[in-house]
Amino acid sequence: MPEAVTELDISGLIASGGMLRLESAGGEAWRRANEASLAEYRDHHGAGNYPPLMLETFAMLEGFIGKWAKIWGADTLVDVGCGIGRDLPPYVRNLADAVTYVGLDPLDENPERAYPFICGRLEDLGARPLDEKFGLALFATSLDHFEDARNALSLAARIADGGRAVILCGVHDSPLTARKDVSTRIEQICRIHRSFLSRTTAFLAFGLLTLPRLALALARREARLRAGRPLDTLHVSYFTEESLRALLNGAGTVHEFVSCPGTNGILAAVTLSTDAS
Repeated sequence: MPEAVTELDISGLIASGGMLRLESAGGEAWRRANEASLAEYRDHHGAGNYPPLMLETFAMLEGFIGKWAKIWGADTLVDVGCGIGRDLPPYVRNLADAVTYVGLDPLDENPERAYPFICGRLEDLGARPLDEKFGLALFATSLDHFEDARNALSLAARIADGGRAVILCGVHDSPLTARKDVSTRIEQICRIHRSFLSRTTAFLAFGLLTLPRLALALARREARLRAGRPLDTLHVSYFTEESLRALLNGAGTVHEFVSCPGTNGILAAVTLSTDAS
């Protein structure tokens, strides 16, 4: 008879606030993306040096998590791809009294953290029986780091009670990408330039110099998306609003799917199915 697989002690991990280490092995594309992400993670997660627009997006995510955790009655969450930060990430700090946070990440850096931490991949966690499931699974800009995003959602359904998941994902539609870049630059101009003349000059320079470069960059991005070529070294999958919506609809029931104002981020609340195909 095959040897019985021991349940992972999730309840004990949550109670102790400690760390659980899983055996991990990812593909080559996965390893390249994670290695390329480390420098950014050390700056953002380690030093807390988040760009202002990212913090604004995280504030929206925090409200979205709180809303759906309350609707679902979820009192725990597992953050799939939580990164390397020692402290709670910005998007759950105001929820700490209502929802117990557990981080999941294969990057073995900063093992001692201020929250329960599982060092391993979602594929490793989803393959093991758990003594209790999490109230919801969270993908905070991590879904596009998976070689098989559909499989990742199916695995998340196994570890989240009722398959409940909250997702923040950046998409690559040109209108949304341009909105993020343009809105950020306009905000900078308005903060730096106070007088009418100064702002007018800055806006004219922006229009003459930056917008043509943005148009060219968008055209190149669109061509790479059509050809199925990577856009950077940090991600494995690249979604548009349409393809992300189709992925989530195929993976379960989408309860809410909204765009974060001023960004290219999409927030979604989904009940996932373990047999999504």
